[in-house]
Formats: sequence, structure tokens, C-alpha cells
Amino acid sequence: MALLGQVQRLFERTYGRPAGVDLEACVVGPRRFAELASRSEDHPEMSDWARFFFYVEGANLRLALFYAEEMIETLEARDPRRGLSESNVLPLLVFTEEASHALHTTYAFGEGGPARVSGEEFLAELELMARIDAYLLLRHFVRALARRVEPSDLAWVRHQALTRWDVPYDDPGMADRYRGAARLATAFVDRLEAAPARRRLRELRAFRALPMPEKRSRVEPGDRSAERGD
Repeated sequence: MALLGQVQRLFERTYGRPAGVDLEACVVGPRRFAELASRSEDHPEMSDWARFFFYVEGANLRLALFYAEEMIETLEARDPRRGLSESNVLPLLVFTEEASHALHTTYAFGEGGPARVSGEEFLAELELMARIDAYLLLRHFVRALARRVEPSDLAWVRHQALTRWDVPYDDPGMADRYRGAARLATAFVDRLEAAPARRRLRELRAFRALPMPEKRSRVEPGDRSAERGD
């Protein structure tokens, strides 16, 4: 999928490091998806459009990405690189979220091994980075498509990538994880946009490398380091 390769390259340039894996080679079909889903602890409320799986086998990290044919057909028929609307923005965001999960899992595993990618805190971290990445990618596409980006365009990006994800879940754990990710991502994006332009990329890369407790501390009220440019 050409879109997946482009998204991977954009994020690798943004974060200043290669993933060390070709995400296109990690895409699996319906049969393998069913096998992996049967072995995982996925909640039934999770989307059937796309799914990311990972597990550690010895010293190796195994990844798998699944994209439903319906979603792929939508993105091919309404290529978000040529135009964005309500008809294709949600599939694009779901597509981006799973690619982000895979990318940040490879980064974290490369930096800290199996311990770095285990536990509920890491899952919360993946959701947080997915929301940030969705915002960054959608803003990138909007800027590429528009001759002039208006405040209303950026407000639309913010709503689509961040605030629209405040939805109810039956499972309290999922609700906390997704709402917490949206809240923290919104706070971080606001601080990033408020920082001097020359410091934003450095701030983003530094934030990515932090474990979840430190990410949370960095954007909770009271931490003004991004605004100072520390």
C-alpha cells in the first residue's frame, strides 16, 4: 500500500529515526487476523476496520497490521492525498493510528527491549502517540492540499484528530485509556503549537522518547517547559 509507505516515511522523518522494519511487509490478511485476534486480549468494542498486534518472541519483536478491505477501498477511491472530507477522514485516522502503534512499538522495543513494551502504561502511551500522530499527519495533508491554511482548517484538524475521540465505551479501562490519550494529546499539541517554531521538532522528539509516566508529567498542568523552550 503506497499510502502506508508514505505515512511511515513521514513519521520517520518527523521523529528523526528509521523504524527498522517495513510496515507494508507486516500487513496480514483476514485469516491471519482471525488467528491473532483469537489469541489476543482485544476488547469487542475495538474497531474491525484495522488492528495492530505485537508480541515478543525470544529477543525479537513480531508485528502485524490488519486493514479491512472496506477501509482500503475507501482510501483508494477517495485518496486523502488528493482531498479530505467527512467521507474519508475517519478511515484515514484509523489507518494512521495503527501505523503509529507499529512505529512507536519498534522505537520503544529498540530502546528498552521487552520490558519497555509491556503493561497497561505502554498501551496508554501508544494511544497518546497515535492521537498526536493523527493530528500531525492530518495537518500535513491539509497544508499540502490548501493554498492557504485558515484557522478554520486547523480547527477542523484538531476536532477530527483529537476531540472527536471523546466517545463512550462500555469498558471502564478502555474509556480511561482513550479519553486520557485524547486529553493528554490535546494538551501536548496545544503546547507544541505555542512553542517557538524552531523548537517544536526537538520538543516532539524528546517527548516521544519519554516513558508514559514522564510523558504524563510533561503535559499535566503545572509543567511549562514547552512554552519556555526547555
